[in-house]
Amino acid sequence: MKLRLAAFDLDGTLAEIGAGMTARNLRLLRRLEECGVHIALCSGKPTAYLCGFARQLALRCPALVGENGAVIQLGAALPPARWFVQPYSDAAAHSIALLRAELDRQLPGLWYQPNLVCLTPFPRTEAEFDGVAACLARLAPQLRGVTVYRHADSFDIAPDTVDKASGMRRLGHMLDIPPEQTAAVGDGVNDYPMFDYAGYAVGVHVAQPDRVDVNVPDVTQALLHLLALAQESG
Repeated sequence: MKLRLAAFDLDGTLAEIGAGMTARNLRLLRRLEECGVHIALCSGKPTAYLCGFARQLALRCPALVGENGAVIQLGAALPPARWFVQPYSDAAAHSIALLRAELDRQLPGLWYQPNLVCLTPFPRTEAEFDGVAACLARLAPQLRGVTVYRHADSFDIAPDTVDKASGMRRLGHMLDIPPEQTAAVGDGVNDYPMFDYAGYAVGVHVAQPDRVDVNVPDVTQALLHLLALAQESG
């Protein structure tokens, strides 16, 4: 394949949760860009958060796909020159508002990621985790048009028309790069949609290796693999 775009999940892939990239991996990422490959960060984090991370990478023009595909922008500047918010249903908006109101009532003081579209509570204790899970279970019959992802440190509640595949599809249109010239790298269940979208999928120790073309133990091996692919495709 001719590799023109490589999309990376952030937490658990490019870097550990709350940490930066290692110096070696940053050098490899920059080398990949020097081979003519556009670099994208595709994460559950909001694009404003991704901007802060991306500025430290010193890439020429990183693309940012935040909130599991809900918000897309080109470059790390704020305000962005080009950006797009995915449309979603009234049912999804109602479900997110209903859930936020109930969580505020049941768990006052719960911290939420500052999103534009999705709802992402970050429980700080096991009791809060259990409280969010119980609230989701109790309201499940009333929730329409949303998908719930549970992570090690948070929950993502997103419109069911939004995922990392839809975000990457929009980004592909913005950059005029088709999926068959795109690689996706990730480690979690919310990365599976972008694995399905991309022409080539690299898992970082994913639990279901059959969902990817190659499964590697860490992002260093993923970067080396993509560099070899980019250099072969020239």
